[in-house]
Amino acid sequence: MDNTPKRKQRNKPGVVLFTAVAVMLMLSILLTATVSFVSVNRTKTNDNYKSKQAYLTASSTLESFINQIQTDTAPTNDPTAKAQQKKAIDNLKKLASANSGKGTTTNVSYNGSNGKSDNIGTTKITVAQEGTSVANIVVTCETTYLGKTEKVAAHISTQSVTKPAEYTNTIELVGNGGAGYDNLNVIGDMAGINNTTGKVYRFTNNTSIYGSYLMYGSLEVSTQPLIMLKPSLVDEKQGSTVTISENLDVSNEFHINSTMARADGYNYVNIGQKLSTSNHMDVGSSGFDVDLFCCEANIGGNDYTQYGNFYVYKGAGAYNGDATFGAAGQTINGSLYVEGDLNVTKSLKVTGSVYVTGTITGKDKIVCTASNIHEGAVLSKAGRDAKPQIPVSADAYVYYPEDFFMSNDTNVTTISDQYQAFYDGSNTKTFNTFASDWTNVDYTLTELIDLTGTGAKTPVTSRYKLRITSSCTWASDLSFNDYGNGSRILVDVSDSSGDIVIRLQNGLNLGAEWSPVIVVRNRSTIIDTTTGDRKYNCYFVSDSGSAITLNGIDSVTGKSQHSGSSACNYSFKGLKVFDYDTYVRMFDSSVLNNTKGNPGLPQSGFVLNPTSVDVAGSYRPKNSSIIFLFGENTTLNATDQSFFQGSFYSPQAIVNIATSGLGGLVVTDSAGGKMTVQCCAVGVVIANSFGNANTAFYVYTKPSTTSVMQNAKGGKDDSAFGYTLDRYDHY
Repeated sequence: MDNTPKRKQRNKPGVVLFTAVAVMLMLSILLTATVSFVSVNRTKTNDNYKSKQAYLTASSTLESFINQIQTDTAPTNDPTAKAQQKKAIDNLKKLASANSGKGTTTNVSYNGSNGKSDNIGTTKITVAQEGTSVANIVVTCETTYLGKTEKVAAHISTQSVTKPAEYTNTIELVGNGGAGYDNLNVIGDMAGINNTTGKVYRFTNNTSIYGSYLMYGSLEVSTQPLIMLKPSLVDEKQGSTVTISENLDVSNEFHINSTMARADGYNYVNIGQKLSTSNHMDVGSSGFDVDLFCCEANIGGNDYTQYGNFYVYKGAGAYNGDATFGAAGQTINGSLYVEGDLNVTKSLKVTGSVYVTGTITGKDKIVCTASNIHEGAVLSKAGRDAKPQIPVSADAYVYYPEDFFMSNDTNVTTISDQYQAFYDGSNTKTFNTFASDWTNVDYTLTELIDLTGTGAKTPVTSRYKLRITSSCTWASDLSFNDYGNGSRILVDVSDSSGDIVIRLQNGLNLGAEWSPVIVVRNRSTIIDTTTGDRKYNCYFVSDSGSAITLNGIDSVTGKSQHSGSSACNYSFKGLKVFDYDTYVRMFDSSVLNNTKGNPGLPQSGFVLNPTSVDVAGSYRPKNSSIIFLFGENTTLNATDQSFFQGSFYSPQAIVNIATSGLGGLVVTDSAGGKMTVQCCAVGVVIANSFGNANTAFYVYTKPSTTSVMQNAKGGKDDSAFGYTLDRYDHY
């Protein structure tokens, strides 16, 4: 046959993902290996040209196959549909790999408008491997009509695409142990994602979260903590929620309020088991309802006040949906729903209605319109009254820092070559290496920058004691006389540098007399057109060694396994790490022109905007290109006004940022409201366990989508199984 294409390719390469319900045509063709009654638009045929008829029949058959899959595909999060997607692709591969890769061939018949089979030629569809890999498949349609044969083909690359990682939590705990928080303040969401039963988290001393909270385990509350539900910092159109998979025990004042009017999908507290109070608790406020769900309630002690509906529904095990209200003062500015029995021992005011499936004891103590009290009621559990689901698990982390350090798979990591170079002797550079080059010492940088957001650029000069321009080790070999006392160190990421990987020498211990100020400037010019993130990033990595072994993906958990990671310990006092674009806006020229010293408070007028929308008069940083990757059994202790602008991915490490951080930082919300905080970190902190001290804030900014963190999680339940349609060919 003639291999010269007779027409232009009709499809450019494009990804078609099976993120949809099971495709009937795919099932009928791939699962049974039978092709029947493929509709053909016969108005395009011309019986006077046998070759043209054969070509049109073959191409229409092939395109009908491809187009039907595309037409029947629609986005889905349904687990059953995802399973069908994977099954369909697996069967496609089976058909292609049959007969040693020669594939599977089946005959096609056609139906006319009268439903009868029409003889417009004989067609065979073959699904076969293209080359040696079953990941590459060619689907061929070959039609013979009155002695003329034509063949067309679709070239397909099968793939399993893991959902890109989304980082929505300012602080996220991955470990299976509980934790205590003293004066912890979070702007953004917080989560404890390890679904291990029996964990207990404790909030003390005015801990506050300005966002959502999700945790697996129980929460014990004392000393006036606050959760202020705010719009999501990831998507301002979304609201916020509190989800606790087990028990909530309130022994001192606890406030859960909102800055938003209630709407479907947010402004609720969802407790998987029991709510117990022995002191004041308030939920919601006038005009800002917050609903509360639990499976058992024991309200006692002093006041309980809620604006919103209170729901007590049956749960697993011994949780029968019973409720006892015995607080000294208790008011529900909404309705009360109890699926079990209700026991009221002290006056309970309900402004709405009371619905109880079981019996009511102490009905006379309910202050409510008598006609609104319903005993033996049937609960609809629909709409607003439907109990939110507690997810079985959060997104699983598939790859760990060790994978980024050692993997040879470029779909997983981009930094393994730089990391391993520290151990094979090909990169012996340290900070002191750059200090030996006069071009990097006492470095002055002047750049035109739009400081006002108006497009007008002005020259900004900043000075540094030392400049780092490539991957190296941060060792303890710098001269204190030259580089102590708060030296400013510029890490300069560019197209020529690529990713800069800075290994922290194990045992690096810098006291307050050092207090280094690290400024990371990223001027790589290759930009992700979707997110605007620059291709290259700066990584600070643990000295975990080269004896790490990657033991593959666990078949049960879907997580990478590793061994041989060396333990590391780091201690910093007064360490500050800034993104350059934030640094030159945060401080005035008197600070920027110094090569040493504590930069002090941000200049008057600087407002940091961590939200997803622009707010007038504020600066909204881009996704952070500063990434801290700490391997298993690493411990970081940062104290004495340390501050980090960057993201920590340390799911098997301990991160203790016990510091009052950077003072005087003004932070805005999407409505333009402002608060001045002591700030420890701007980014996300993901750790096995996390420690904090002092009244300090952690502010959300997500990591760069071009960093290796984008590959860290997703999990088997979040995979989209599909194919890339590379091209059509006519032979």
